[in-house]
Order: sequence, then structure tokens, then C-alpha cells
Amino acid sequence: MKKLYAFAMSVLMACTVVSYPDTVFAASPSDASLKYSQVPVAEHVTPEMLQAQYWVGRIQNANAVILSQDQIQSFNIATRETLGSGVMYDLSSYGDTIGSELKNLIESQASVPSGEWYVDGKALEAAYWQGLQNQLNLGNIGSENPVRFGVTVHRTSVRSFPTKDVVTDEATDLAYDILQETALLCNEPVVVLHESANGLWYYAVSGYYRGWVPAADIALFQNKTQWEQARVHRDFLVVTGSRVRLEQTPYSDALSELELSMGTVMDLIKKEQIPATVFERVPMNNYVIKLPTRQADGMVKYEYALLPMNRDVSVGYLPYTRANVVTQSFKMLGDTYGWGGMLNARDCSSLTYEVYKCFGFQLPRNSGDQGNIPCLTYDFTGKTTAQRKQILDQLKPGSILNQPGHITLYLGKVDGRYYVINSTGGFAPEGSGATSTARIRSVVINDLTVRRANGVSWLDSLQKAKEIGTPA
Repeated sequence: MKKLYAFAMSVLMACTVVSYPDTVFAASPSDASLKYSQVPVAEHVTPEMLQAQYWVGRIQNANAVILSQDQIQSFNIATRETLGSGVMYDLSSYGDTIGSELKNLIESQASVPSGEWYVDGKALEAAYWQGLQNQLNLGNIGSENPVRFGVTVHRTSVRSFPTKDVVTDEATDLAYDILQETALLCNEPVVVLHESANGLWYYAVSGYYRGWVPAADIALFQNKTQWEQARVHRDFLVVTGSRVRLEQTPYSDALSELELSMGTVMDLIKKEQIPATVFERVPMNNYVIKLPTRQADGMVKYEYALLPMNRDVSVGYLPYTRANVVTQSFKMLGDTYGWGGMLNARDCSSLTYEVYKCFGFQLPRNSGDQGNIPCLTYDFTGKTTAQRKQILDQLKPGSILNQPGHITLYLGKVDGRYYVINSTGGFAPEGSGATSTARIRSVVINDLTVRRANGVSWLDSLQKAKEIGTPA
């Protein structure tokens, strides 16, 4: 599915790059127009629409709690059971060893793509791909292979092959890498099943993805018991800003200016357990948190750090309300689109994943899998345009809209148009053909009249709508 999506996106991205003809500049006699008068927006988007409160104010019972934490955890269990182990992974089910099936796991994800590919503008030859195949280290997989347990020490990439090379379908386009699978947040538990021939990469499994991760980005535990204990977060902070950054300190290279993405969970030290100083500072007006770092031998060491109280974080998960879903998504507005988490950024499904993670949800990573989560579902298959609008008229804001290879969050209807917020590679304005598709590559607001590279509108491309928490 991901390779098919990759092909579709490469076709979209290969379209002629043009200036977006219907981009307009916000301008109206209001506070919003003053603030955003120099911000280009999609057609039919007004200055007021660039503010979360505009949409929140249009939602009935916007601040009503939809699901409790217990209900969200039940939803997570149902999601894992529904989607199965090939999509969501029960990390606790891994023992101390894994059998020879490990070879098939790795090989199934490491197929050599067909077509012309480039690294640093140079076309790749067969020898390049053979070198990557050798790094898979398949010859060292036996009938029983040791399993190790670890945690990510900062945001990191998951790759189909153990390399940092950016492998692109165009010599000059460095923003689409066929080997990029996804990204993991800091402090994410992982299970390490194998390592590359040069020892620089681990083949690791997270709760929602598996692939090659730089070994330097994972710290290992002595045993599974210690790892399981570290996975339990009783008192914790959740990053609720698009990103927050720790302060610079000369006392910890690992934690100095460490950036944490939305949805990152970190242990919060209780007031009675806070030390007198942290990094030679009295921790006044700061949260004291605990984060994993990687020692020289690759093992984990937890360190205290200070996080200023002005950072955009929550003590515990945010209440799951429609107002909060919309508000969280707007914190990413204008951010760079990042295919598979490239460029330290988010693609369409990672935006959805991180927004919903702020409430404690554990969604699958890819857009197609998010379209299969077990909740109230509206099916657009075979529906006319008018019937599709009737479905949207009853859809709650904050719901997930799924089309081939793309996910958006629904905002609402204004003057007969249906609006979404999303991280998009690009789209064409209403009424245009494929040749005018623009490489937008940002988190934007647009209505559903925009078109895909095949000329079909997003409205007529919709497959499913997912409304989490509404009784079916």
C-alpha cells in the first residue's frame, strides 16, 4: 500500500511546477486581515478562517468531552485487534528471541524500486542497491536471534534500507525520498530485532511501524523488565505545541536544546521528588522532567531536565473535545509538509496521528490504515456529489476524511463549501487540469473543490469519513 501511495505521490509531484494561479492574499477589514494580510491562502479561504477560534465558534458543544481516558484506551485496544499485527504491534508480546521469520520481515520491506532514482543528483546503478542489500546483514540471521528493548532518544526516521541517503525520483527534488517510511517521536519504546552489517542501524519495531532506525537514536535497556517499567507513565507531560525546545545547557549535550514534537510524552517529576538543582539551576518556574539519553555503550540513562512553564504542554493528556482537535491542528498551520516525516516535518497522516496522540489515541501511521480504524464510518463509495455533500452536512468537525493516498481533518461548511486542514504535497485549483498542480508542501486550509493530479476534485475523491467517539 505504501509503495502504491509512493508511486501516486511521485506522479503528483512530477507535475509541472507553476505559480498557483488562484492563490490570494488575505484582505478584509478585520483584525485577522491586518495580521494575515501578507499571507497567501488558497482560493475561498478568508483571513478569519486562519484562526482556530473561527471554526471552534461554529461547533455545537465544542468543549464537550467526547470520550474519557478509559474509553480512549478501549478504543486503542479495539484498533489493534481490528487492524492486526501487520499494522499495529503489541510490543509486550516479544520475547528474548525471534526465529528465522525475521529474514522474511526484513526482506518484505526492502524491495528495490523500479525506475530511475537519484542520490545527490546522480543516477543510481545496480551496484548501489546491491550495497544496500548487503547492509541488511541477512546472513547473520539464524534460527534464534536475540531481541533487545530500547527507547528513542529524540525524533528519528524509520527507513526501508539502512541508509541516510535521500533517494529521489528527480535529480533536483530533495523533498521526496522513496526510502523514508515514517518518523518516531522522542521517548518512544521500540523492540530491536537486528542490526545492519556496519552496526550503524537497528531494525526496530515501534507500536505502529517497523524498519531501519539509526542506532545512535535508540538507547537500550539491560532487560525487558526494566524496559516495561520505563514504558509506564503515571505522571507525565504531553507536548501540545507543534514543537517545543528545551533550553540550552552546557551540562548535557544530549538534552541541550532538544526539540520535542507534538504528542511527545515525558515523565514529570513530582514536586516532593524534585532535586534542589538541575543543571546547576534552582528549578523555579520550570517543570522538571525525565528523558532518556544514550550512553557511549548504547545503553539508556535517564536524566532530569528543565522545561520552562511557558512551553505549550499539558499535564496529562488533553480532554478529547472537538474544540481541542481543531485547536491542536491549527498549531501546525503553515508548517512544512514532510513525506514520511522527512525534513523534521509531517505528512498528512502524521499530522492526524500527532493531533490525536495529544488525547491518548494510538492511531496507525499510514493514511490507508487510518481509514480502517473502528469507529463511526461514512462510506462515500458510489455516491454522487450531492450525496457526498449530504454526508458532510452531518459530519462532526475534527473528523478524519480519507481519499486515495491522503488524509485531512474536517473543519466545517461555510457558504456551501466544505473546508479541511491538512498537510499536503499539492493540489490544483478548482476547475483546472493536472498540469497546473502546484507543489504546495505545507499544512494549509482549503475547501474540497481543489483537485488531484487526475483532475478529480477532493470532494469526489472521498472514500471514507471517520468520526471517533460518536456512537455508530
